[in-house]
Amino acid sequence: MVGRTVKCEQGKPWSLEIAVDQFCKGTLPFGPYYDHVLGYRKESLERPEKVLFMTYEELKDDPKTHVRRLAKFLGCPFEDDENGEEELEDIVRSCSFETLSNLEVNKSSELKVHNIFPHNAFFRTGQVGDHLNFLKPEMIQRIDEITNEKFGAEVNFIV
Repeated sequence: MVGRTVKCEQGKPWSLEIAVDQFCKGTLPFGPYYDHVLGYRKESLERPEKVLFMTYEELKDDPKTHVRRLAKFLGCPFEDDENGEEELEDIVRSCSFETLSNLEVNKSSELKVHNIFPHNAFFRTGQVGDHLNFLKPEMIQRIDEITNEKFGAEVNFIV
């Protein structure tokens, strides 16, 4: 997404190599990703009633469990009966990658944020590990090294 939307001085979109380099250096327009994640992780440990932390990988692996966690965190837990289970399944289905990525608004509309981001810029395949199809091995290694250095076992990303 960054490579398609952020422009360099010459007005051209960044190459994937430049976008990965800026990401690794923490110099993207939205700031250093790792610092943001670590800050929210720290707050979630210090104030779990105020900040809920979960990863995409966790949510993708077990959506029902994590939607339950989210509902409980928001003070709207599901009932422990058949109606609650149906409600949970409806929400998981309605919020699935497949459903959201196929909504017409996410195929054709645009949203202005710093630059014009087409809504479909936020969707690829929704699969954990899909970055392996786009990034060169040396890019993956660089990101993995920084991720492990910054997070260690603190945050369980599948990279």
